[in-house]
Amino acid sequence: MAVWVMGEQGGVKPGSGGEGTKPQSAAGTPSGEPASRSGRQGEQPRPRPAESHDRRVGWGRYLVAPRPLGLLAGGVPPVEASALFTLLEEDPDVEPVAQVRPSRSRGLGAIAEPYPACPPVAVVMMPEERARALAANPQVIVELDQPLSYTPASWASGSMGMAAPVADPALAVPLTEPGRLSVLVRGSDGETVPGAHVWAIGTGATAHTVTGPDGRAELTLAADTPATVKALYVRPAGGYWPLRLDGPRLADGAEAAVELTALAETFEDFPAQAISGWGAQAMRLHQIPPTYRGHGIKIALLDSGVDITHPDLKETVHTGYDFTRLSGERTWHTDATGHGTWCAGVIAAADNRTGITGIAAEAELHALKLFPGGHVSDLLEAVDYCITHHVDITQLNLAYPLPSQLVAWKLLDAHTAGIAVIAPAGDTAGPLTQPAALPHVLAVGALAHTATQPTGSPTLLQPPWPGPYPAPFTAAGPGVDLAAPGTAVITTAPGGGYLPADGTAIAASHVTGLAALLLAHHDHLRTHPMPRTPARTSQLYTLLRTACHPVFAADPARTGAGIADAPTALGITTAWQYHPAADQPFTAAGYPQP
Repeated sequence: MAVWVMGEQGGVKPGSGGEGTKPQSAAGTPSGEPASRSGRQGEQPRPRPAESHDRRVGWGRYLVAPRPLGLLAGGVPPVEASALFTLLEEDPDVEPVAQVRPSRSRGLGAIAEPYPACPPVAVVMMPEERARALAANPQVIVELDQPLSYTPASWASGSMGMAAPVADPALAVPLTEPGRLSVLVRGSDGETVPGAHVWAIGTGATAHTVTGPDGRAELTLAADTPATVKALYVRPAGGYWPLRLDGPRLADGAEAAVELTALAETFEDFPAQAISGWGAQAMRLHQIPPTYRGHGIKIALLDSGVDITHPDLKETVHTGYDFTRLSGERTWHTDATGHGTWCAGVIAAADNRTGITGIAAEAELHALKLFPGGHVSDLLEAVDYCITHHVDITQLNLAYPLPSQLVAWKLLDAHTAGIAVIAPAGDTAGPLTQPAALPHVLAVGALAHTATQPTGSPTLLQPPWPGPYPAPFTAAGPGVDLAAPGTAVITTAPGGGYLPADGTAIAASHVTGLAALLLAHHDHLRTHPMPRTPARTSQLYTLLRTACHPVFAADPARTGAGIADAPTALGITTAWQYHPAADQPFTAAGYPQP
């Protein structure tokens, strides 16, 4: 094993790196490769060998960076980033993958000079024992390059009707001949529903599949029979409400027929006739001037990409970047999960008098794709994109399990550059997720509302009084700043349709949209064009929090300051006073009367 002596490099400031990233065209061809993702400046990155260490037992993917000068123990000299990276390249036990060298020579990144919080980072593959030995060196920081994911929904209570927690495989009793379950999914309009996700929640495990073109799904029950299935949950790709059937009493060999309620049956002439969601009503977004559209504000959505073929999004999402690099093409304009498209609709769907309208319909939305396949190193690079492209608001929808000091420093650099970072608190029904728990990140919890779903849809545990209440899946604990609508929100879906979406990311999208309106139209922020500084971001956070009213009988650990009121945040005087028992009347469809 190599022994590194780095004390002779003391006193040298980390290198500045090359130019930043450039946006891609809508066709997916990059107009410029991010120079921050490269080998040493002026060189090509070393090609990876044919046999990837990713598949070797005991090898892992790590982030290695020089420890900042202010965090070094007394008498320990700093190491220059370029010297550290050279040593990594020469180490036979280390395989370099990439480097994240942010540009500090142009754009907002110059604000963080001369001492950016986050140093340049090397992404490497190496054995766990080598990583441990390297981490013992006081001159460097070593972290796992964790894969990014969405926070898991809290299914233990069954409140969302999605699925039950997967049984411990050690406790499962699999059948010699697995049980089989056939499900036919139709809509209330008589049409079969292809592409719908179907979960069979059993006593021993949960089975999942997707319906075919004929609306049928065949599930394999590894540890259950049809008779022991506790619930069926069906989530369509769009056009219908989801459905949960508890205690379905399925018979062996019989096909289970499930009928979903069409959105067009709930909302007359939808999507030809536009609707205003209950979330917009609850935040009184419908009571602000129609000219408030967020024009000139740049928003970066760090998620799974956005389907820009959707008629409500093709004119509002013009640029982006795919940081996952899973294929030769840069596919930021496709969405493998639909999650990014859902959030994009809430934020910036066009006002074309059909479907839905986003809160900040005229904002400039950048789709930064980090899922599936992204890692923390990709997140670091995506935040640098936001800094160098003068983004005003970053909504960070992805999470990672272990705290990362490098991400904390990178988001501090974003804060220094005056970028507001908004993140979902997490769908955990427990502690906040990373990075929502970090300082300088506005963490948003999710609210539900009584009578917002038709009969038969998955029901949340509801209080005995009408109005908003914390969604059972929303995170709780110190750090939740405020809450917003996050269940049964009608929004855009991949393929040009619409669906009801749930989650704290949906709630965060409401806050992102309102934040864009504040930056574009609030009297103080608009008439005093402050530079992008921490003071600007802090003032934005303060305006959002102080415009909140508490949620009746809710634990502040889950809702923070409460739900933001748009007219109050924007300084618009309206004759209105909130009372939890005096909510606006709801229609049979569950949405407030306009």
